[in-house]
Amino acid sequence: MPFVIYNLANSISTFFFEAGSSTSREECDAFVRERYGHDISIQPAPIQGVSSYTVFVGNDKVVQFREHTSLLDIPLLNLVREIHGEDTIVPRCVEIGWIGGLGVYEMTKLSGEALVMVRSSLDGCQRERAVWKRFFAQSWLKSEAATLTSGFDISTLRSTAKEECDRRLEYLSQTLPARLQPFVTEIQTTFSYPIVLTHADLNETNTLLSPSTGSLSGILDWAGASFLPFGFSLYALENFLGGWMGQKGWTWLPHSEQLRNIFWETFCTQTGLEDVRLIKLAAKAGILIRYGIAWDARFEGMIGVRDPNLGGGDEYRSLDALLFSNRGETTE
Repeated sequence: MPFVIYNLANSISTFFFEAGSSTSREECDAFVRERYGHDISIQPAPIQGVSSYTVFVGNDKVVQFREHTSLLDIPLLNLVREIHGEDTIVPRCVEIGWIGGLGVYEMTKLSGEALVMVRSSLDGCQRERAVWKRFFAQSWLKSEAATLTSGFDISTLRSTAKEECDRRLEYLSQTLPARLQPFVTEIQTTFSYPIVLTHADLNETNTLLSPSTGSLSGILDWAGASFLPFGFSLYALENFLGGWMGQKGWTWLPHSEQLRNIFWETFCTQTGLEDVRLIKLAAKAGILIRYGIAWDARFEGMIGVRDPNLGGGDEYRSLDALLFSNRGETTE
């Protein structure tokens, strides 16, 4: 796996510089001490988000300061907790105030370490436990019933999801190179997917695993979550099974195909589904949106990560690898 340098201090400084001079890190830390006591331990989270500053308070609390453009939707978070189980992999969250232009939230502290920190050290059994089988099965089985009991209008959500998907697919039809257009056309002509509450940026820094067992212990940062067709966030599975671009293309972990098969077999067993062709087609749509939409395209909800500044065709390498490759077992 390539060596990636992450500088915590620089990440925090960047956030406060971009958040504006009305609020500083010192003011945020003072807010925490004033609320929880001047003697309490305050430590910055080891990995910070782009739109937030997060600190651990004592042994069991997290306080997060978020930009006004990336606030948390508490009713949606409560729905996520209902779908996936309270106090298991989704933290309890309450808004506790504002400081300057930043919204402030208190959350329960979940156990585990970020996937990006532990993935390379997982053995085969741990990797098998970590492939999100239960998480996606819960989304399939519980989303519609939980959404209805929470007072959301399913028909309105479906209509909105269809409109959002149409906008994204139209964008892709106008921006992707010709070799990728057949995938867009295939998805546009087959739109019949159940909708679920979908994480906007399900990645290696937002996913917590138990270092000892590999079991999923937390999904963080639900800002921007929206209702989209089930399967759109399955790009996360491919990220886990590979997840970085080397000189020879997308690099897969050892036994990635075996782990992928285990995921689908377990998913079908837990959900009772026998035909997952539409779900796999929706997964293609998610890959297209994730890696085909530029990060600055300003779509709400699920985030695109394509870097339009790469040029020379490099900005589409991830799509070529994930949509055209035979998913070999290459490692570097």
